[in-house]
Amino acid sequence: MANEKERELKLTNNAFGKLIKSFREQRGWSQGELAERWEHTREYVSQIERGKRKLDKQEQINRLADILEIPNERLDAIGKGVPQRRAIVEKPADADDILLQTLLEPSIATVKLSWLLWLADGESIPIAENLTTLTARLDDALTKHHGQFLRPAQKVLAYAHEMQGKIAFDQLRYTDAMGHFQEMLDLGEELRDPNIISLAQIHRADVLRKRGRYEAAVKLLNAIRSLTESTDEYVQGVRWQILARAHSVYGYKDLFLKSIDNAEEIATNIKQTIDTQYNQFNLVEVLQERGQGYTMLWLPEKALEIYPQTDKLKPFRPVREMGSYTIIKAQAYAYSGDIEKGIDLAIQGIKLAREYGSERHISRVQGMYDRLNVTSIGKHPRMKDLKEALMSAP
Repeated sequence: MANEKERELKLTNNAFGKLIKSFREQRGWSQGELAERWEHTREYVSQIERGKRKLDKQEQINRLADILEIPNERLDAIGKGVPQRRAIVEKPADADDILLQTLLEPSIATVKLSWLLWLADGESIPIAENLTTLTARLDDALTKHHGQFLRPAQKVLAYAHEMQGKIAFDQLRYTDAMGHFQEMLDLGEELRDPNIISLAQIHRADVLRKRGRYEAAVKLLNAIRSLTESTDEYVQGVRWQILARAHSVYGYKDLFLKSIDNAEEIATNIKQTIDTQYNQFNLVEVLQERGQGYTMLWLPEKALEIYPQTDKLKPFRPVREMGSYTIIKAQAYAYSGDIEKGIDLAIQGIKLAREYGSERHISRVQGMYDRLNVTSIGKHPRMKDLKEALMSAP
């Protein structure tokens, strides 16, 4: 009987190894990075992926599957050789693990679903409420219980705070956003996860930039440069992108070009994964950042040369992306002197932003109006239409 159970735990035809490699690569992790999280050697991970070593302990299989967030159905689909992940309570610590595991699986789904809904066309308020409930439950569980699922639960909690911070930032609730990003940072430091730490600091820097604290934002982004050398490549790209944004808004052309060039180089060569999608880091986003940067530097003609390329690369967009994109194009047209088209796009962007409740996107149009209003363009008859659209916006 014991021999039969041992045979059931051994994975045949290297199906498990291939599954591990697939999910590892989806996350953009090296074998060494997975080994560090699993607390084994890189060689051991390599042997498992190549089918040279078999996992004989169900606890190891469960732990590896949980780190990579492999759904049960994917494990079941491999065949008879894959053991079921059953919860066996033998001591109080096991009960703690089961509680955290019970919370963990729906929590991961909640965070990912919240992002997808928010990015597409979902209203941010119900999503925020769901995330608040999730965060409270995880916080309560982590306060009372510990075990093998502690670190995975902390990681989910960190990303839940990130999502809440993004929503607060989008609603111009900067103090709330900073609070969530600080929680994310604290969890990242406890986990010693350079990705979480770096992303939390990048978000905090972007809030500082938005609040007019350019020097503090740039100082923070520069301070984490050495740390990002040990992160996934997309994190490095996001840092360069936000740094470029800060430089363009405050008129530093050379620094902007250096930063956006670095971001574009990474975006051009990086492999797209779940993480790059979640952080909206890709070539299209970077090209749009370049275009908006040119506009902020009063070089809108250069921006207008970029947008036909981004239109071709991404002809269809979720409503939130479309709203943001419409507004940055509106800025470029208006600043180049095509007031009619610029204001038409700006009003269209305001209407879209109302649909998904983005105060931040509407504030971009307000910034456009304020900048144009102190120039000779401020006397253009269509500026009244833009002012009325802004005043009617919630």
